[in-house]
Amino acid sequence: MDWHDGYVSDIDYLAEFFRDQGPAHLSFACVLNGVEPVALDRPFTYFELGSGQGLTANVLAASNPQGEFYAADFNPAHIAASRELADCAQLNNMTFLENSFEELAAGKVALPPLDFITLHGVYSWVTPENRGYIVDFIKRYLKPGGVAYLSYNAMPGWTTTLPLQRLILEHVDLHPGSKHQQIQQMRKLVAGLIETEASYFTSNTGANLKVYLNSVMEGDASWSSYIAHEYMNRGWQPLYHADVARELAGAKLDFVGSAGLSWAFPDLIFTPAQQELLAAVPDAAMRETVKDYLKNTCFRKDIFVRGARPMTTARQTEWLKKTGLTLTALRSTVTLDMKFPLNKYSLPEALYVPVLDALAQGPKTLVQLASLPALAGKSMAEVAQIAALLSESEQASTYFLCSAGQDNLPAQRMNRAIAQQARLDSNYRVFASPLLGSGVKAALFQRLVYLSLSLRPEENDADVISGQVWQAMREQQLPVEQDGHVLTSKEEELSAIRSTVKAILEYRKPVWEDLQVLA
Repeated sequence: MDWHDGYVSDIDYLAEFFRDQGPAHLSFACVLNGVEPVALDRPFTYFELGSGQGLTANVLAASNPQGEFYAADFNPAHIAASRELADCAQLNNMTFLENSFEELAAGKVALPPLDFITLHGVYSWVTPENRGYIVDFIKRYLKPGGVAYLSYNAMPGWTTTLPLQRLILEHVDLHPGSKHQQIQQMRKLVAGLIETEASYFTSNTGANLKVYLNSVMEGDASWSSYIAHEYMNRGWQPLYHADVARELAGAKLDFVGSAGLSWAFPDLIFTPAQQELLAAVPDAAMRETVKDYLKNTCFRKDIFVRGARPMTTARQTEWLKKTGLTLTALRSTVTLDMKFPLNKYSLPEALYVPVLDALAQGPKTLVQLASLPALAGKSMAEVAQIAALLSESEQASTYFLCSAGQDNLPAQRMNRAIAQQARLDSNYRVFASPLLGSGVKAALFQRLVYLSLSLRPEENDADVISGQVWQAMREQQLPVEQDGHVLTSKEEELSAIRSTVKAILEYRKPVWEDLQVLA
């Protein structure tokens, strides 16, 4: 058997950060769903299976110095890149392993009992045999009360796209060469089918197929990594939630809910008639499956707990009192227009504007937000819904109050390493936040400005920093754009960069300081 076992191994996976895998995010989701979470005010253990280039694991380790982190991938190039970043940040709580799922499940590596085991996308990309090894690994190592997180391609949302994936896989077998070459050849075939009005494309007009078709046909060379890993794996198979739940029941896991926080509030996602239909389905796994049919779900973010313990309302309230909320976006850019799986929803201004105005002054506990006059009479659960929806929109983030006192030096070393990497390429688009115990998005200019601030904390001259950013852009031969147009002269480029740098120093830097991203 090949060492890659049918999994794409000749092109590196994208270096992305997935915040849904964060311990704080998963524990808060457990609280929202009324299940006892893993406490983060004490040492804990965390393992990511199929960690790719290790950005998520590294950022989480830097943001949670109280945790001991492990991550494994069978691709040696991924592990080499992961270890290099960890070494640059001098992380002493991060271990990367180059092992297969079979080796890990067999206990060939000495590991402690684990509080968290997470996988992003992997479960639906590997063979049934490897899914069995994953379940065995969870059964062997996950602690009672521990959390397992699996995101995966789901049915029935992938139904109309299955033939597209099969076409891509068959085409790859007939056209040897690099993945980039195979993808270009495949695009020519698909374009020809579309141009000649193939019935498959003209008859299937659903939104999901359109989205995935666009992802296949568009994007530059860097996007080839996503296409290869999403469509060219031999074990690729979208899964029904009921089947996943049955498989994980073998490891004594109970389904808790989704890492998509809005899913905890069915009245925002389903119509009254749909909620009545769901209430009449007594079996939990079947009820989740019916939800997927109602939403035509194509991707799930499932949280399981080994021995889930339901909480009373009083106990849930105690946990919510240990929770805070902070803006991660600029107050001026926050929108109240939300898009949920089945509908769009505008958050009520009377409730949310006072909350956002309070957060503009700095992070707040949910107790502090509950004391706002606009929220008078609201329960902690209702305040938590406000926090959850703002967090779901990635304009704010919840955090546990115990995180505020954590050592922030590992995160700042990680951020400095990420910022230094920005002078070479733009792969790592995130900063570590000790307050959140997670990461926050960081565009290229933000990372380059951060590098100047971290190397010379006393330097706040926008002209000096703009010159350094311009030099970094020139070294990478990256265009400077303004209003969608590529600028052509140094003077124009410097002027545009200076405007952006001033905005980052005035508006973004205070957010970084609140999040402990920057000292």
